[in-house]
Amino acid sequence: MDWKPGLIVRIKDYKFEDDNSTRDKYSIVLFTNHQEAYLIHSLTTSRNNPGISGLKYGCSVYNRLPYFYFPAAQIIGDQNFSFDKATFIFFSNNVRKEAFEKLEAASKKIFGLISLGVLTNGELKRIIKCALKSNLLPKQIEQELSVFKDSL
Repeated sequence: MDWKPGLIVRIKDYKFEDDNSTRDKYSIVLFTNHQEAYLIHSLTTSRNNPGISGLKYGCSVYNRLPYFYFPAAQIIGDQNFSFDKATFIFFSNNVRKEAFEKLEAASKKIFGLISLGVLTNGELKRIIKCALKSNLLPKQIEQELSVFKDSL
């Protein structure tokens, strides 16, 4: 798989620790360097779990926590991908650095990781700007994302 910024990935049959359910999970690659990718996971839901009123596509802040909202069927990326359900990306402490080796191993599993396209630079920049509003990002990740955002 070509691990590049903006890559939208579906993790097939992900087992969630909070309720032991198994369903697909989605991630977006925010940034890459020579060794690793910075991933953000999304929350795909049929309910408005956070109880946020007046949802609109894009970045908003709720209780001082920035989030990016994708309405169901909102087309994103170069392969016209859309989430089946409303989807939130909350920017708390869920930007993760993963080694390419680990990601490649996961992509070769039977269910593995599936590429769903790549965000446009404009879409990716909007998401990174939203992430940078969070005061819960580790400083190193914040600095790297900020420099990368300015290059888009």
